[in-house]
Parts: sequence; structure tokens; C-alpha cells
Amino acid sequence: KMQNHLLKSPFCVHPKTGRVCIPISIKNADEFDPFEVPTLPQLMDELDAYDANKENGRVEHEWQKTSLKESFAYFQKEFLAPMWKDLNRAERDKMDQRAAMAIDF
Repeated sequence: KMQNHLLKSPFCVHPKTGRVCIPISIKNADEFDPFEVPTLPQLMDELDAYDANKENGRVEHEWQKTSLKESFAYFQKEFLAPMWKDLNRAERDKMDQRAAMAIDF
């Protein structure tokens, strides 16, 4: 049986179930329950409820109003931040090499 359907991008939506693909920690994989991930209708309800409550503060991004908040934070901390750090380091190394080559002439 094909297993490529198991490889999904984070935060994409399963076309049949409407469940959102979220990143999970390998450490917690045994505790992960795929039926507890949010669905599109659930996220829409969460957005409406957040906006209806006048006591809620302003947020920078809409996802911060939903149950995806923890998943986004995890994705940023464990994937995006290290990736940006590596990319910045590589760019800095390139610039250092160019500077060293310019000095050699």
C-alpha cells in the first residue's frame, strides 16, 4: 500500500477529513492522537469565538486566536528558527569568503 499520503506539509488540510496537519515532537509521538488535531470548522469556530469576546487582546496573526497556536510556536522554535540560523550563518560565511578574496588582491 502506498504511504506517500503520510508525508504532508505542516498546516495543510486533509481533503476528506478537514483535519489540519500539525508538526509533532518525536519525543511525544507515542502520545499523539490524530483525532485531536483541529479541523477547519473547529478553527473557524475558534476565530469567531475569539473575535466575539471583547476582552481578548489584539494578536499579530490570526492563527494566534486558535488551537494552532502551540503547533505554530513549536514549528517556529524547532524548525524555522534553526533553519534561519543556518541560512544566516551560510550567508555570513559567503560574505567572509568574498571579503577574504578581495583582500588577497
